[in-house]
Amino acid sequence: MFGKLKRRFPAIDRNRLSEAPRDRRVLTHHIADMHELTLHEARDALEEFMDREDLARRASELESR
Repeated sequence: MFGKLKRRFPAIDRNRLSEAPRDRRVLTHHIADMHELTLHEARDALEEFMDREDLARRASELESR
């Protein structure tokens, strides 16, 4: 998943995240900080990314049936 996040948010820094954050707020703050976004903008962008990934996963599951 980090690769997809990195493509969408190229300025994220894996070293600063230390490990995959389980708390979405940590990731939102990091995205905002690294991309010079407000927290609201970062939250919206992350939610949009996660929604798109969820839809892609569901479509893939339907195709494999």
